[in-house]
Amino acid sequence: MTVDTAQYTEFFQQGQDAVRKTVDTWTRTVQNAAAQLPAFAPQFDADTAIDRYFDFTEKVIEAQRDVAKKFVGYVTAAGAVVQETAETVTKAATKA
Repeated sequence: MTVDTAQYTEFFQQGQDAVRKTVDTWTRTVQNAAAQLPAFAPQFDADTAIDRYFDFTEKVIEAQRDVAKKFVGYVTAAGAVVQETAETVTKAATKA
């Protein structure tokens, strides 16, 4: 019995593309947030520096949360397709 791997290949390619896009988006978000950090002036204001640091950290964590949620979504979808395909192949094999 032969199994058509084209469907699997296409599905995993789509998953890889989705993860790549998510990582690219996260990278751009971090780069944009880092670009917004001003250089320290000669008169250093510790309170402002602390606020900017935590604002930046919040943006990074928010981007990481988004990446993690998208990744879990892709993995869950992939698992469902693999399970469904395995069940179909199993049923076909038991009929043969």
